[in-house]
Amino acid sequence: MKQDADISAVVERLRSFHANNAERLRDGLLPWIEDPLQPKTKEGKLRVNPILVLLAALVVLTASTFLFFSLVQP
Repeated sequence: MKQDADISAVVERLRSFHANNAERLRDGLLPWIEDPLQPKTKEGKLRVNPILVLLAALVVLTASTFLFFSLVQP
């Protein structure tokens, strides 16, 4: 019975540790993702950085062009 109590205490500590790490990771990445000029909308939602949206679109366009020309046989 003592082992069950020890295991549950360890599990609880691990859950709290991982919950804190997730919050720190989110707080660290949020300034990189949000729009520097207007980080929040009027409703309080996150606004994504337009440069990141442009880069993501360019990556998708480049990957699709590469796949098209490498998979299509003349």
